[in-house]
Amino acid sequence: MLNLEKVKQLNIPKTSGSYQFYNKKEELLYIGKAIDLQARVKSYFSKSAVHTPAKRAMVKEIIDIKWIETDTEIEALLLEANLIKKYQPPFNIDLRDDKRYSYIKVSTEEEFPRIFLTRQITQSGTFFGPFVSAIAVRETLKAMRKIWSFRTCAHLPKKTCLYYRINKCPGMCEYPEINEEYKKIIKQIVLFLQGKKKKIINEKVKAIKALEKKLKKNNLSEAEVDKLATLKFEVRNINYVLEHCNILGLIDKYAADVVELAKVLSLPKVPERIEGYDISNIFGKDAVGSMVVFKGGEPDKNEYRKFKIKLSEGQASDTFMLKEVLDRRLKRSTEKSKDGKDAWLLPDLIIIDGGKGQLNVVVKILKKSKLDIPVIAVSKGQGLRGANAPDKIFFPGEKEALKLPLASPALHIVKRVRDEAHRFAIKYHRELRARRWKKK
Repeated sequence: MLNLEKVKQLNIPKTSGSYQFYNKKEELLYIGKAIDLQARVKSYFSKSAVHTPAKRAMVKEIIDIKWIETDTEIEALLLEANLIKKYQPPFNIDLRDDKRYSYIKVSTEEEFPRIFLTRQITQSGTFFGPFVSAIAVRETLKAMRKIWSFRTCAHLPKKTCLYYRINKCPGMCEYPEINEEYKKIIKQIVLFLQGKKKKIINEKVKAIKALEKKLKKNNLSEAEVDKLATLKFEVRNINYVLEHCNILGLIDKYAADVVELAKVLSLPKVPERIEGYDISNIFGKDAVGSMVVFKGGEPDKNEYRKFKIKLSEGQASDTFMLKEVLDRRLKRSTEKSKDGKDAWLLPDLIIIDGGKGQLNVVVKILKKSKLDIPVIAVSKGQGLRGANAPDKIFFPGEKEALKLPLASPALHIVKRVRDEAHRFAIKYHRELRARRWKKK
């Protein structure tokens, strides 16, 4: 078994890349990624490390560590996904065919392939992943679109849209004659997603050198002069975009926020699954509840749920509505749904948008259900809704609320969950209200 002192002697570089853990049988246990390989690997063996039971079991088996350096963060992300797909290590195995994880799909079955995030693998198309972080996929697609223009729309419109006007799409809906040129773009994108950035750049550099050779002989046409300038720009742009893409840093920040939250709240473990709840209504009309789910500090919109609340006279209080939402939600964790789907996973932490009243309701429900789940309520000071207004965090059994500094990482994740639950509830409430007005 390795320890921190032995790991320090491995001279792991402080660059981005992918690391691989092996056991005494030289079997691959786990594949990860990092901005700083040395710091990330050492963190597994630190005395202050907070691991899940599975990670603790894995660390005990590690005998050897290997790594592959990359030029940029985004390449480390893609390398990790490609290696996991190829080797399927046991401690990454839960990534296979799991709808909680994300993939990048290139719809090669279409005449003009689309490139988009998906959670489902189908028989048609080409898939890259799995990716644990949906945010990482979205940021990757944003970066790719700064390099290549490609189609994302599910159905081709009759006329070009905004993306064409800002050079993010070639506009095949109006200009189908670009088919051959678009195929070249898709080929480059697929190579990039396969981790073959150097091949793309080498081909462009080779073309640049050939044109420059002709230029020295004053044998370049006007079209070739333009092509030379375009190729040089493309190489510079690829390198610039990838070097300035802070994907892993964003993921690490969200993960660190959750760890800090566990420390501040003295939670028994780092909360992998956080659920946030809010209620929205106008004097009891079109009353709805929202449940949002954060995993690893990131929203998992695939597991968001909304609740339509039916009220009788005298039941229009927020606490009553919150009770109904929580009762219905917890019931789904103890039985299968009517459509045969599995019961919902229980959260490691519940965050309520509200004060002591709402908090007490949730505490009673959890006690009645014999569930030991940490819960907090968060609200603004009375009459204060500005961005700089202090947030108060209420704990069960505590008279005084906790006020965290605005710069606190723990407060960041609490507010993100609270604000997202609030947004999702209002969105559903407005949808119901709009439907009611249409029927009039």
